[in-house]
Amino acid sequence: MITALSRFQLRPGLTREQAIAEIHETIPVYKGRAHLVRKYITLNFEEGYGIGIYLWNDRAAAEQFFAFARAKIREQTGSDPEITFLDTPVVVDNLTGEVITEA
Repeated sequence: MITALSRFQLRPGLTREQAIAEIHETIPVYKGRAHLVRKYITLNFEEGYGIGIYLWNDRAAAEQFFAFARAKIREQTGSDPEITFLDTPVVVDNLTGEVITEA
């Protein structure tokens, strides 16, 4: 599995409520997407950035997604995201009790 971190700048003056409304509009892009296991969106208004945290089955799927998503993120935020890929051999999910490991 691969975790992708997509750090992006928040638009100046964007409120938490506006950000959440915009995030909700993007849910169809992620819901049911092949090879995407989980997606988190985090926001740091004090420092003016957000990070999308994606857990993918494989790096090829992640790279293919970001080939498309990079332009969308730029369009929404006005700047290019910084994307980092990390190997993710184990995920422990206390909500579901699930432990996901490499085969």
